[in-house]
This record gives sequence, C-alpha cells and structure tokens, in this order.
Amino acid sequence: MTTKERILAIAISELEAKGLDGLSLRAVGQKAGITPMAVYRHFADKAALLQAVGAHALEMWQRRVQMFAGLPLLAGFDALATAFVDFALDEPALFDAAFVLKTRAERIYPEDFEAGRSPVIGGFAQRLAEGQATGLVRAGPPLELAMGVWGVLQGLVDLHRSGRFNLSRTEFTALCLRSAARIYLKGEQE
Repeated sequence: MTTKERILAIAISELEAKGLDGLSLRAVGQKAGITPMAVYRHFADKAALLQAVGAHALEMWQRRVQMFAGLPLLAGFDALATAFVDFALDEPALFDAAFVLKTRAERIYPEDFEAGRSPVIGGFAQRLAEGQATGLVRAGPPLELAMGVWGVLQGLVDLHRSGRFNLSRTEFTALCLRSAARIYLKGEQE
C-alpha cells in the first residue's frame, strides 16, 4: 500500500470514528506515522483529502454494483437497492463520502447525470426507459424517475441509520424495495 493509499484508508477510518468535524490532516498523518508536511505532499488541504475519499467511495460503490448491469429490470433493481442498503449499513463512512458529504466528488443533478458521470443512476434510468417501452414502468422522464427512486432509498436509509425503524435488516430492506417499486412500477402506487 502506498503512502497515499494509507492516508486515504486512515481518513476513511477517521471519518467513521469521528465524523467530518473530527477529520484533520494532522491526525491522519499521525495515525499514518508520517509528519503533517508529508500528508500535504499528497493532499493540499482537508478539502482535497475529502475529495479523494469521495472519489474512492464512489468507485467502491460502482464496483459493488457493476455485476447487476445485465440483470432484468426488476431483479436488477432489487439487487441494486439491496446493495445500496448494505453499503449504507456495512460501510457507513464510505456511504457518507459517496452520498451524504460534500466532497466535490459527488454527482450534481442534472448536469452530471445527463453527461453520464453516474453510471449507476444512468444505467437504472436506461433500464426504466426500456421498462416504459414494455409497459412495466410508469410514464415520465426516466432520469427523474430514477432520481425519485434513489431519493426514497436515501431517505429511508438515513431514517434507518438514525434509529427510526424497529425492523430487522431483512424487513427494512424489503420495505425499501416495496417503497421504491411504488415510485417506478405501473400499478404499484396502491
């Protein structure tokens, strides 16, 4: 592992343990066994370190879900949504860096999504368009439907992480799948 990779791994660990306010280049350098100046050779400031953490987190998320690209719409979405819940609960610091914190690596709607810089949402929007053509998916701009579904998942995950559900992980994941299906599938709004 390179020094830069070690710094990144420690920063993720620090984010998980202390949150964004507790993240400092000095503390990361100390835990990495290097001087603060050595950290600055790799990252100009906390913002640059956070951007690298965000980019790494998004890459880890994309690696997690790339295998679902060829699945049919319903099975693919269930696998993707389950992976999203698992990522949030199993890797909270990475999840936050990918989807919660302002890291300058996050994707901004609509320009980044329209430009294809979010392969997960872009792929899901494409699958929704295919589902519309077969009559399975409700009408509407596919990217907006995809963002609506993701907003529901994000909101439910945030509520779960803050202790608002008294459900097992399996029950919570099933709730997420049902709630999201109500957004994009025809006939699921009842």
